[in-house]
Amino acid sequence: MEQALKFLESQKILAIASRDDKEVWATNVYMALNDKGDIYFVSPEGARHSAMMLKNPTVAFATAWFNEKDHTDRKGIQGSGKCEIVKDLKKITEGIVLLNKKFPDLKKSITVQYILDNIWKSRMWVIRPDVIKYWDDELYGDDESKEFTFNT
Repeated sequence: MEQALKFLESQKILAIASRDDKEVWATNVYMALNDKGDIYFVSPEGARHSAMMLKNPTVAFATAWFNEKDHTDRKGIQGSGKCEIVKDLKKITEGIVLLNKKFPDLKKSITVQYILDNIWKSRMWVIRPDVIKYWDDELYGDDESKEFTFNT
């Protein structure tokens, strides 16, 4: 699992699929990861995907990379888990520190005060994965991938 989390941490954009009782929606977010595999991102409560996640916290997510010069050199993550707004100030701070480390140009705009008070109601969210599938041609060869479950 260590290689899977290392790859996921190296990525910056995560595709998230959410659903409510009528439709499915996908969105892309800037993301950061803690050492437990929790995925942090910021999104307004009123966004379509956010409204869906408030109704149904189960999401799917994915990110991928490939070597343009060698189509057999590919890596990717597919997974599912529970997503929720972070309410604990310590966890909000953790998410901000992780995101600002990965995206230093956001340090002035993504702050604890911003998350608590912004007019767009942008919130810190966290996905706690239940399962991830790690696709890595170099690591797994012909088997291509391995699936990992998380203790939830």
